[in-house]
Amino acid sequence: MKKIILKESELIKLINLIAEDWDKLNKILEKINSSGIDSLSKKEKEYLDYYSKNEKFLDDEELITASDRVTSGEVWDFDGFPGIPKMKFQYETTEESIDEIVHTGYLLVSNDEFYGEIYCDPEGNYSLCNFESNEGENLFEKYEGLEREVEIFLTRVCNDLKGDLMV
Repeated sequence: MKKIILKESELIKLINLIAEDWDKLNKILEKINSSGIDSLSKKEKEYLDYYSKNEKFLDDEELITASDRVTSGEVWDFDGFPGIPKMKFQYETTEESIDEIVHTGYLLVSNDEFYGEIYCDPEGNYSLCNFESNEGENLFEKYEGLEREVEIFLTRVCNDLKGDLMV
């Protein structure tokens, strides 16, 4: 075994690097414990893969996603205006890929419940949505003419989630 001599400043840098990696790894393991391995983002899975091979993870971007800050079940409300029904979005999960971010959850319009996805660009900006009722009825077929109001509401939801991604 070789003996290595380090200056105090080099030792402190090494300890800080190990502590930083430990914090990231610990957050990922806590997420697996609470939500399961399928709840991990692509970056988190890559980090675990690199870590398991004793390699340094080269992507220094933040590994924390919206689902780390926003819990399943969090709700956004829109009380409506005359002629516009009340809307509520109940957040469930977030999936990230290189091309898009997809938030899933329940959208209530008046008393009608729809389940589906909100699609965002890689920066988290609203692109489009797809919600269907339990009977398979599309949100915009049932509420034709309400597309703009729903999109404005879901843009607010995406902006809030995007803010959580950037915290």
